[in-house]
Amino acid sequence: AASEPVDVISAEKDYLGGGVEYQPAPPAAPAGEGNDVDEMEVDKTEGTGDGEDALQGEYTWTIEGFTKLKQVKVYSPVFQSGHYNWRILLFPGGNNVHQLSVYLDVADSATLPQGWSRQAHFTLTVHNQKDSQRSVVKDADHHFTIRACDWGFREFVTLQELRDASSGFLLDDKLMVSARVRVEPQVNWWNWDSKKETGYVGLKNQGATCYMNSLLQSLTHIPYFRKAVYHMPTTDTEDPEKSIPLALQKIFYKLQYGDACVNTKQLTKSFGWGEYDTFMQHDVQELNRVLIDKLEEKMKGTSVAGTMAHLFRGTYTNYVKCVDVADISLRDEVFYDLQLPVKGCPDMYAAFDEYVKEETLDGENQYHSERFGKQDAKKGVAFKCLPPVLSLHLRRFEYDFATDAMNKINDEFAFPRDLDLDRVKNDRGDRKYFTTDSDPTVVNKYRLHSVLAHSGGLNGGHYYAFIRPLDSEQWFRFDDERVTKVEAPKVIKDRGVVLEDQDPMAFKDQFPKAISDQFGGADKQKLPGHTPFPGQKLSNAYMLVYVRESAIPEINVEASSEDLPTHQRSILEREQEEKMRKKKEKQEAHLYTVARVATASDLRGEIGSNRFFDLVSHDEVEPIRIKKEKTLLQLKQDIWRRTGALPSQQRLWLWAKRQNHTYRPDRPLQLDFDDHSPMMDVKEDASTQQSGKFQSELRLYLEVVGTLPSTPPPADDPLPEDEGWPQLPEGHILLFLKFYEPLSEQLSFVCTHVASQRHTLTELLPVLRHHKGLPPSQELAVYEEVEFDTNVRFELLSEHRTLKDAELQSGDIIVFQAMPLPTPREIIVFQATTTSSSFAHEPLLRIPQFFEHVKNRVNVHVHRLPPQQPNGGGVREKDRALEMTMDKRWPYDQVTAEIGKVLNVDPLCLRLTMHNPYSDLPKPTPLKYRGVDNLQDMLLSFQKTSDIIFYEVLSLPLPVLESKKALKVSWHNNAAEEVRVVNLLLDKESTVTHALAELAANLPAPQHADAEALPAADGAESAELVARPTALRRLRMMEVFNHRIYKIFSDKEEIESINDQYWTIRAEEVPPEELAAGPEDKLIHVRHFYRDARMNMTHNFGDPFLLMITPNETLASIRSRIQARLVLSDEELSKWKFAVVSFGRVEYLEDEEVVRPRFRKQDNFGNWDDYLGLEHPQVPGTGRKKHVTRSTYDRPVKIYG
Repeated sequence: AASEPVDVISAEKDYLGGGVEYQPAPPAAPAGEGNDVDEMEVDKTEGTGDGEDALQGEYTWTIEGFTKLKQVKVYSPVFQSGHYNWRILLFPGGNNVHQLSVYLDVADSATLPQGWSRQAHFTLTVHNQKDSQRSVVKDADHHFTIRACDWGFREFVTLQELRDASSGFLLDDKLMVSARVRVEPQVNWWNWDSKKETGYVGLKNQGATCYMNSLLQSLTHIPYFRKAVYHMPTTDTEDPEKSIPLALQKIFYKLQYGDACVNTKQLTKSFGWGEYDTFMQHDVQELNRVLIDKLEEKMKGTSVAGTMAHLFRGTYTNYVKCVDVADISLRDEVFYDLQLPVKGCPDMYAAFDEYVKEETLDGENQYHSERFGKQDAKKGVAFKCLPPVLSLHLRRFEYDFATDAMNKINDEFAFPRDLDLDRVKNDRGDRKYFTTDSDPTVVNKYRLHSVLAHSGGLNGGHYYAFIRPLDSEQWFRFDDERVTKVEAPKVIKDRGVVLEDQDPMAFKDQFPKAISDQFGGADKQKLPGHTPFPGQKLSNAYMLVYVRESAIPEINVEASSEDLPTHQRSILEREQEEKMRKKKEKQEAHLYTVARVATASDLRGEIGSNRFFDLVSHDEVEPIRIKKEKTLLQLKQDIWRRTGALPSQQRLWLWAKRQNHTYRPDRPLQLDFDDHSPMMDVKEDASTQQSGKFQSELRLYLEVVGTLPSTPPPADDPLPEDEGWPQLPEGHILLFLKFYEPLSEQLSFVCTHVASQRHTLTELLPVLRHHKGLPPSQELAVYEEVEFDTNVRFELLSEHRTLKDAELQSGDIIVFQAMPLPTPREIIVFQATTTSSSFAHEPLLRIPQFFEHVKNRVNVHVHRLPPQQPNGGGVREKDRALEMTMDKRWPYDQVTAEIGKVLNVDPLCLRLTMHNPYSDLPKPTPLKYRGVDNLQDMLLSFQKTSDIIFYEVLSLPLPVLESKKALKVSWHNNAAEEVRVVNLLLDKESTVTHALAELAANLPAPQHADAEALPAADGAESAELVARPTALRRLRMMEVFNHRIYKIFSDKEEIESINDQYWTIRAEEVPPEELAAGPEDKLIHVRHFYRDARMNMTHNFGDPFLLMITPNETLASIRSRIQARLVLSDEELSKWKFAVVSFGRVEYLEDEEVVRPRFRKQDNFGNWDDYLGLEHPQVPGTGRKKHVTRSTYDRPVKIYG
């Protein structure tokens, strides 16, 4: 569970999974500083993490000429950390994504001793060389082995942002990437037993569910909460994958009584999450709120209704109090957690001070009193009551107006072990944080219960929890599967209240170092060749849970399995017993041999239903565990107990794997071992052993010679002591017989038969008729089943050849059918008298035809294509889908025809989209009409076969749609604000004139009553499209990128050449002043910008626009026009500066200055590098703030169950 963000993965696995042929690794460090090993200064530290010794080091790789790199992947020079050799692995063009991919690689993995491994925590940084605060930092934990020798992040920085000269990541075409590695070689985490070491167990990480694991561990250690979950009503018929209460009960029970880490898949499925959701990291506080709301809803009307409110709900009062008159407005609100500020607050008490800080309402912001009108007032909040369990969310992720982006605040924030919210007084001596009507008898002293920490940055990271059980002083660290004790500090200060004016750093003495490290703040770092510099600690507290001291006796109740519903307790206890039995079996595996003895009954039950090729699924055969010191005779006695076949009747066959990948009985076991052979000596051939099993198995086939009793013997019958086994006559072979009925298309197992190799098929035919009960004169067609893995191969046997000449041997399968074939009339009559299958296919009259059909038959889940979302979820199991049986050989037209028949739509109006089995999402690009040959190609994605297809029903046939060009146009109003996005569908031969005409038909009515849309400037073409109205409303189309207008399209430009995927295509109405412009007037660009004083750079943001200015127009006039156009208040406009910006040089303008001479008469550059700049901070506001999309990390969390 080293990897947390969705993009953390092994580079090689991801590279292979992307459907790209894997290339041999290029030489180490083909870019950068050469191939010499950089002998690093290894920093030996102690007391890191949980107190274990660790070795750590850092390395910075400078890559010159980054944009000129042609290699798919490049390696850094080798560096050392913890006496190990490492290197950075970089994919300059992305690892099958449009992002820079960065990994940490074990440099000498191929030459290390067999079985090597190492556990490391590492941080990778792509440096922003203009603003270090914008550097992208990601970290992870990983257990490096020969099979996972590299680990890192596929999605680090988008290539678009990386290559943007203004972003700061590339400076003089130079990229800087750092790695910081901490190795902990002394602890064998691979075999760490959390239960044995701590008494607690962890939760398995499904990909990026560390945030959920941390929250669940915190909640289960609140006994009152766990007891309430145990008492939620469930039934024995419920599916835990569809019932949140049942899934939670199972997890809490296993955390309390289990001895191994617990799987959470049933819980996430009950949330309605698919596989994609489990690889999407979310905010732990957001999940806490959503989960509590969902449980509160589920508990309504039950014996535990109101539990969530009792534990977590508090009340605060919002007040507005007039200063000069006696008037006050009060409004109570409830909360389940508090969001406290971190920025500017050194400690917890300062954060509470900021939370209740009064705001003065005066001037233009005066409060409107219903009794006294406009009044100066004080606005604030005070607590009426706090809950017994106080959840505090530290606001470490906040919006930065300067950068117009979310940032993580890693500032130091101290929190106390014992939080006393009553001791802080105001000027009047009252409790500062509480209302006057709050209950004075409630003592608001809290004990810290858990610290949920976040390590990493905005775009991803890792969550883990420090928890102190209510009945203990010992802290534990819960990090997914691993639970460890936190080393106690050498000196613990006396418990007591920390006063408001006390040094907050005194809080550190109250905690073990591992927890005080979560305060955040500065951390001295040293890169090779650099002087030490203070960096931000990446790991810090994100959510704190306090429990009121006076409520601990009530909350720390006994919550045991007796609180569970009886049926649920019985099921869980049986599961636990079964788990313990399997564990014991595993521990004692070396003492036993496991024999799986297949019988004719097993074959009869499988062939024709679950299996068609070969004979049996060995994992479905009931195992026999027998001690290795026992003899083969005792195994035969166990077989007698189960089947009734006497030991002297049993001919046991060993199985063999053949070159054609079939698996058949090959030779009698008794040829090599007698009845007195100990089982430890009885083994299969090494080539047939199954891999991936903790215990080798002996797989046998039981051939019973003679009459088999109808039932097994009674349990008290004495064991038969007869020895020996039925000899196989020389020159005889064991054949397996199957029969095929073409009318019903049914296959069945008949029996086995021992035949002489000298016999011909003619001599074998009476035997086949007899065993199947066919007339003696029945004509038969007999085939040998040869292979099926790569190709279906059945060979028709000749009547006059001997079995030896036909190369038949023991274990071969004979498949036969009656002849002649059914007539068409017989087929029609049979189909009319039976329930026909919904799977339409030609009659399968011959044996090879039937088996070919079976091999290509597949059940396909046909889903309606969900709406396109930037970070849409996976295919949720609760979505209803068509389940259709199809043939992988079907061509494209037959697939759409069958789906269209079920949906009752025209097949030509169906558009199919393939499924990505790795992300569980539809592929981004749908299939073109007849874009694949057959169904098999539709289901194969990146060398992995899926069983899902998506469809959408189009309003016009797909061939017609593909003859057109789709164009996404952003329509802006006169204030340069985006009003709507219009998706146009145009002929590929269309021009901008046609596009604007189509756009005009999709737009709202013109702003002027007498105006109509005129899509083009002039020319005969536009005149044919629309008649000229009295008042013209002319439209234009532009190309916008990075907050700049790069191009104004001409009317005759072809639509096919416009790229709306990379550029924003914007359309707007041409203002009247432009239509009436004179020859000396000039059209200029206007952009919003702010200056980075440290780097002496300008940064554009928001929506640019065009403005027509006259030769003698002053800035005052232009300012007034822009104010009216953008609808700005005088106060807002007063904070703006106006400047002419030319190639980054800023020249500020005065109101009386004439602007036109500042601009060149002709524009020699495509994106008009001279522009009128509007300098102001980035503030939320329509038309002046760039669109901010939530990152993958910041996607809202939802529980659907």
